Amino acid sequence: MAVGLFAATPALARRGDKREGFNFGTTVRILDNNERTNAGLGSDKNTKVNGTSQAVNPYLGYAFGPLNLGFTYSAEQQSSQIEEASEDGLTIAHRDSTLNSKGGALFARFLFGDVFFFEAAGGVYQQNLTVKTETKRSDGTTAFTGEEDSYQVKGVGPGYHMGAGLELEMGNGFYFTSAYQVRIVQLRDHNGGSDFGAKRSQMQKREALFGIAHYTK
Repeated sequence: MAVGLFAATPALARRGDKREGFNFGTTVRILDNNERTNAGLGSDKNTKVNGTSQAVNPYLGYAFGPLNLGFTYSAEQQSSQIEEASEDGLTIAHRDSTLNSKGGALFARFLFGDVFFFEAAGGVYQQNLTVKTETKRSDGTTAFTGEEDSYQVKGVGPGYHMGAGLELEMGNGFYFTSAYQVRIVQLRDHNGGSDFGAKRSQMQKREALFGIAHYTK
């Protein structure tokens, strides 16, 4: 990609930056992981972890000169399943967690070099975490005992992100987009209405995103 970018930059410079007018697009991120750890030094449990994560960030803006101003929406869903089993197989714990996040922000992009941009944005974000844990204990026969626990945490608060990226023209006003972004969100307890509780957590994410953009002059 880097070789193609530097090779294409002189030709793009001769044509001038075409990124003007109303524009819209989206970036996406998809992750899928599977991990397995056997009991050994420092642990007496066999562990399996399965997880997925999907994020989409559509936006709408207007570009004039070197500036592109607009609104962006972000939606993310993460889920994980963790299983821990003792070496003798008599105790097994399952933990399922689901995290849903969404938010909206106003962004400003500084366009330069015909293909590059810097971006900064600030807005409000919401997060909903649901966790369910189930533990089973066996005495070595068909009989077993168990316990189950579940909880839900909701948070809302301000956040911002900063990043940089590039937009490579594909023709007919369409661009391939790639960006690196750092997002920081400060969440407070929120169970509905206008009441906000104490600070719950601070979330920091560093993401590599890819997507499509379209400019309509």
